[in-house]
Amino acid sequence: MFSSSSIQACRLALLGSLTFAVPSLAQTWTEARVLELFARQSPQAEAARARIAVTRADASGRGLYGNPSFSYSREGAGSTEFFQAEMTLPLTGRIGILRQAVAPSVGAAEAEAEALIWELRTEVRLAFYRLLALQDRQEVLNATIRDLQEVIRVLAAREKEGEGSRFDRLRWEREIVEIRVEQALVQAQSSQARSRMLEFLPDTEIAKVEGAIDPVGELPGLAELLTQALASRSEIRADNQLAVRLRLEQLAAGRLRYPEPVLAGGLKRAGVIDFSQGRAPVERTESGVSFGITIPIPSFNRGQGEVARLGAEQTRLEAHRRALEHQVRAQVAGAFRTLHLRRQAIDSYRRELGERNEELMRIARTAYEEGETGILELLDVFRLRRQSEQRLIELGSGTREAWIELERAMGREVTK
Repeated sequence: MFSSSSIQACRLALLGSLTFAVPSLAQTWTEARVLELFARQSPQAEAARARIAVTRADASGRGLYGNPSFSYSREGAGSTEFFQAEMTLPLTGRIGILRQAVAPSVGAAEAEAEALIWELRTEVRLAFYRLLALQDRQEVLNATIRDLQEVIRVLAAREKEGEGSRFDRLRWEREIVEIRVEQALVQAQSSQARSRMLEFLPDTEIAKVEGAIDPVGELPGLAELLTQALASRSEIRADNQLAVRLRLEQLAAGRLRYPEPVLAGGLKRAGVIDFSQGRAPVERTESGVSFGITIPIPSFNRGQGEVARLGAEQTRLEAHRRALEHQVRAQVAGAFRTLHLRRQAIDSYRRELGERNEELMRIARTAYEEGETGILELLDVFRLRRQSEQRLIELGSGTREAWIELERAMGREVTK
């Protein structure tokens, strides 16, 4: 039989201090670094910005003057030749109005590109913090496995010496099997989160990310957040710019009721017969200037269809802007309440569970050392500690995602 002192030593060995994982030598990525790379290299962001140049070229093309034309004709009878140039005179000011519409057209395209890039940036951030939370969960599982393996080593030694129970060792080994399955699921989820983030970061390898999951910044009041959101949302700015563009285009379409004359001028060369000398007629060539003007008569198409279409488009755009403002208010209010509730949940969990968790561990350690409880009770305490650590990670991740969703709804970063 073993002495009580040897049994006490074995029990204390089971409760040795926890070991920690050796930090990975792989390069780590912070949120700021990932977002910097996204802004510089993301093909989605580049495609969004390229739309601005397309819009600028299209709008500028509609504000160009019409090209002049040149014609040449020849008549066999009398050997007559015509050299003529024609040009439409833009006297109605329609071209000038279309040129004014270039700036709001480009402004709307820039706002739409900003909105799309902000949406993509939000997806990158969500994937980043999901990966960070999964990394933390992986570290908790790794530490738990190391603790259980140390316990199993001690139990195996006790079993070999005839002091321990085979059941105790098998029960702890069974616990490791469950944790390894959970570990595999976490690894698969980490791969998905990493792949999602790399969709926006070409030619990039990210082994590990680092940062703080739980946001610590202070929030302004809801009224201030709503004011900031309505002023900063790119979609609202895009609608405002589009409204200016449509009003200018409608004004330009109204000028179609006024005709723009077509001015023509050139040179005419013709062969003539000269009888002025009283002798036999003499054929010679004479040249002269030709001039003409053509005035269209807008009797059927006076631009009324285009004016009506642009007016209806303005009505639709105004309704869309009001709906968008209502949607922004609802999104910001909902995200604000969600973030507030999640912050309350994690603060309450830390406050109520933190001390009790440590007290429970101390009680279990003391009871096991004194032989008042068995190995299963101690295993339950280890399991509860692992679950509480993972729950804290889950609550912190949910709080961070709620913060990001609030910034998505606002169209800007949250500032006090």
